[in-house]
Amino acid sequence: MAKQKIDLLCQHIKIAENSSKSVLDTLSNKKIHDFEDGLEYYAAKQQDCNCIITEEVEDFYFSEIEVLNCQDFF
Repeated sequence: MAKQKIDLLCQHIKIAENSSKSVLDTLSNKKIHDFEDGLEYYAAKQQDCNCIITEEVEDFYFSEIEVLNCQDFF
C-alpha cells in the first residue's frame, strides 16, 4: 500500500536530486545548522522548485524558496 501511494505521489511532484554542489553549498552556508535541511534546500534550489514540502517548516528559516507543510500544500 505504501509503495502504491509513493508511486502515485511521484507521478505528480518532482523529487530533486542532490549533487556535489549541493553538499558544498550546504557546508559553506553559515546560516544552515542542520546538514540534511541544507541538502534538501540546495537540491530544490538547483532544480528551480517552487516550494519545499515538510512538516518542519520552521527548520527552513534560511530558505528563499517557499516552505509549506503538507496541509498547506494540498
